[in-house]
Amino acid sequence: MNISAGFWRLKGADTRTLFKEPMRSLSLAEFWGKRWNLAFSEMTAIALYRPLKPRIGEKAATVTAFVFSGLLHEVAISVPVKAGYGFPLLYFFIQGILIIIERKLEYNGMLKNKLIARCWVFAGLILPFPVLFHVWFLKGIIWPLITW
Repeated sequence: MNISAGFWRLKGADTRTLFKEPMRSLSLAEFWGKRWNLAFSEMTAIALYRPLKPRIGEKAATVTAFVFSGLLHEVAISVPVKAGYGFPLLYFFIQGILIIIERKLEYNGMLKNKLIARCWVFAGLILPFPVLFHVWFLKGIIWPLITW
């Protein structure tokens, strides 16, 4: 992606990197909000999270933003294979809940150690991965690409 952004900058387009060293994240909130797919993060923050936060509270706004992302991922992952509906939505719902839990853990000082924080991020992203990339998507899209 950085190479693509650099190419477009050379052509005069005002492009920025979409991913800023995601593996350096020390929290899931940092990963999703400051390092992964920044165009989508910014759009979601402007369109959903910020307007909703004063109305429904931080926790509900966080979960709503992730549910929105889950719905979009349903279109990209479940709809093409016409199966597995609800799983990508569940993955992003889990991410929203984990961020709420993470805020409590940070408040209690449990994520101060960088190794523990990185393990938290890795586990939070990877352990529920089979829910995001469900078997129907793997069989219908990924495996045919790999064996092609």
